[in-house]
Amino acid sequence: MRYLGFEQQKLGGGNELGQRYLTDFPRLEPFYAADYRSAQSLASHAIKLHGRTWRSRYDRALTAQLVSAYIEPFNPPPAAQASLKKLADRQSLCVLTGQQAGLGGGPLLTLYKAVTAVRLAAEMEAALALPVVPLFWVASDDSDVEEVNRFRVLQEGRLAKFRFNMAAGKTPVRDLPLPAAFDDQWAKLLALLPEGPKTAEAKDLLTSAAGLDFGTAFSRLLLRLLGPLGLLVVEPKALVQHPAWRRIIAAEIDQREAHRLLLRRAADRFEAQGLSAGVPVTNQLNLFRHVKGERRRISDGGVRLKIDGSESPMTKSALLSALKADPAGFSPSALLRPVIQNAVFPTLAYVGGQAEIAYHGLLKGLHRATQTFMPALFPRISMTLVQSSDMREFADLLAFRGRLQWRQNEAGVLFDTAERGVRASFAALKQDLGALAKPLASEVSRLEVKTLQSLTDVRGRVKREPLAVSKESAPSARLLERYFPEGELQERELTWLGEYARLGDKLVQAVQGLPNIFDFRHHAAEV
Repeated sequence: MRYLGFEQQKLGGGNELGQRYLTDFPRLEPFYAADYRSAQSLASHAIKLHGRTWRSRYDRALTAQLVSAYIEPFNPPPAAQASLKKLADRQSLCVLTGQQAGLGGGPLLTLYKAVTAVRLAAEMEAALALPVVPLFWVASDDSDVEEVNRFRVLQEGRLAKFRFNMAAGKTPVRDLPLPAAFDDQWAKLLALLPEGPKTAEAKDLLTSAAGLDFGTAFSRLLLRLLGPLGLLVVEPKALVQHPAWRRIIAAEIDQREAHRLLLRRAADRFEAQGLSAGVPVTNQLNLFRHVKGERRRISDGGVRLKIDGSESPMTKSALLSALKADPAGFSPSALLRPVIQNAVFPTLAYVGGQAEIAYHGLLKGLHRATQTFMPALFPRISMTLVQSSDMREFADLLAFRGRLQWRQNEAGVLFDTAERGVRASFAALKQDLGALAKPLASEVSRLEVKTLQSLTDVRGRVKREPLAVSKESAPSARLLERYFPEGELQERELTWLGEYARLGDKLVQAVQGLPNIFDFRHHAAEV
């Protein structure tokens, strides 16, 4: 299997801070816990978990017991059971990753995260001569239904999309069941699956999830396809009785002002370098209260705390009492979740994408304040699956796409200028015609709205159909849609299970076969 490596900057998009993490880590190192760029530096960081400070902080037996109770109903394969035994070992360490509980496994990048964790765990186990376990945190307490309720495949050269008909809201996806087996929507979804060596298995994985909630269906798929590699899976709901869960949430309630100040200082330091962590620091607590099946934010009003949708504010003591009585009634936000993960699991490294790496840069002070070990942040494998016949053209395609994006940006500037000109012209026209009858003035206003709407429509078309602004489009149109569907990276758009149906075992082999996981370039993999 052939691979071609490309610098991440050539792909465009992504998070600027995350890009800098890959290209200029020494400048950003003060925001993070450890250097991720070699097995030696990771091993040096991992050894600290066995030092006097951290050795007794982790109840590995309890943690393994809770994870075991969660995955037992899924009939985990022998390799996953072996990982459970490792997790209970008093010297065990973890490589952690995670993602929302997407339909059909979510986008391809979910697979790349999981396999990166598996491979890094094996590499660090060899380097340390200690048990190292790969573990996937299924973020099923998230309530972003739009994010998980999507299935996308390429069909006849175009991106085909599917969503189940279900309302978005504040309900955690762990409590949202997929449609029942008799629902006609399943037939529409199955019709999208590409023909390939694993189409029948993919259909079975989908249809047997009917009636299950998103979190359960996702965990089941992960264990079925990646459990044989030793990957463990857990949902947050399985860990709510862990003492670390209550400890970190209680600290966020009790020390919310100090925590906010730590986050704000880190954000300000990033902003001084012209960078953004991508997650705002607000006056809200970094956790949610679950009320009547909904995940609601908690705002800090000083002495009183306000839960969204509630007319009566609460005191800190009342909220802490609620936590003691019902720890499952709380869940962390993106900024607190890593701290809870690292308080529960002895994590030597977290595998993430650029956006995750960016906001983790805010959390060093929060880990220190809660006396929690902060792991290294390890960039996941980034990959485009390329047909053999297209491998030679892929480098040229990237160069063409770069020119295309430049033209799109140039077109955007022209549209901004045109819009300002239209607004100025109509403002002058209204002033000159100010003495005319009101019906005529209203007609001018309607004409202005229609003109601006037409301009917006054309701008949208240029964004959706960038080939329209290029004379070189014809030879590259097919390849662009195949490898950058709707202008996005393949790994962010195509659903993992759809590609598994089409490629079969070659899909996982392509990710496992990458020669060096410490090569952080984007790779074109021949499939």
